[in-house]
Amino acid sequence: MLLKTKQQLNGFIKSAANLIKRNIPAAISLVLTITAIMLTVVCSAHTVTIFDGATSYTTSGISSDIPAALAKISLPNKNYSIVSITNHIFSTKVHINYLITLNIKKGEGTESFTVTQGTLAEAFEELGIVLDEHDSVSLPLNTYLYGGETVELTDVDFVTESYTETIPCGTEVVYSSDYDANVKFTEPGKVGSKTTTYSVKYVNGVAVAYTILSETVNEFAIDATTVVGTNIPTHLSNLFTKADDVASISKLDAPDTLVLDANGVPVTYSSKVTLRATAYTHTGNPMATGKYPTPGYVAVDPNEIPYGTKMYIVSADGKYVYGYAIAADTGGFIYGERADMDLFMDTHSQCVNFGRRDIVVYFVD
Repeated sequence: MLLKTKQQLNGFIKSAANLIKRNIPAAISLVLTITAIMLTVVCSAHTVTIFDGATSYTTSGISSDIPAALAKISLPNKNYSIVSITNHIFSTKVHINYLITLNIKKGEGTESFTVTQGTLAEAFEELGIVLDEHDSVSLPLNTYLYGGETVELTDVDFVTESYTETIPCGTEVVYSSDYDANVKFTEPGKVGSKTTTYSVKYVNGVAVAYTILSETVNEFAIDATTVVGTNIPTHLSNLFTKADDVASISKLDAPDTLVLDANGVPVTYSSKVTLRATAYTHTGNPMATGKYPTPGYVAVDPNEIPYGTKMYIVSADGKYVYGYAIAADTGGFIYGERADMDLFMDTHSQCVNFGRRDIVVYFVD
């Protein structure tokens, strides 16, 4: 028998009291019956409340069977996690959080994560994603997520890096009268080093830009020095001659350092080449470099011999000494199979007599 109302229970208790006065054994049996009935009433009154953060769902039963209670409730999302359970004598409170899928796109790839339903900021915190001032996302961080959303995350990082490289040493040529004209030696130099510090911009782990922050010279390079003697001892004067002391077509002043040996060849030169040459004379126009034409200035292909290149020129047959020359003009000879160089001369007759012949060019820069 199940007593469902207080009136029924009170009436039953009064009847039991009267019975106790008349019959003790019967009273004991009655008390046991009342206890069982009361326990049944208590158990039938246990409630389970499910709270999902927004809505409370309540069900009653004879016990605090949480899975059974959850099975009775029609939740909007069957994927959830239990946050907390609070038990009382007549009730149980269960707090749950719904679990949803969040898709995060970075660059060309997309990855899916299971997170607790809430704002995007809370999802990032749960996943351990920390944004800095350079990062960006396609949705506001306070966006409430319902599941299935795709968020594009652009992760931007600036990393400072550095590298150290050597500074090559050059070679300086020094002409010195302290040494004889046949003396040439090189004092070795020393390479230096510098450190370059730069910032690398990474977007989703890919380097996209580099910015140099500083360059620090750790050790300066020391150029090698090539010393070339220019002094002509008296007892060797018949073996060496200064270029200016030799009769030539050129009217340019040769430097004192340009010394010739007994064969009329510069004592020092960087390289030499044999070319085909013709001669030209006054046209009334300045040269390509703007200089006024003078014997000693020659026309070249500036792509092969830059303007300003210094040379010493003689004919291959030994009949002409053009002398000290500087590249200062250009001409039509650079087209087709014609001469490689034009030598400027004062008169038309000089040009005719020279004609076209091979020359030996010594580069004396």
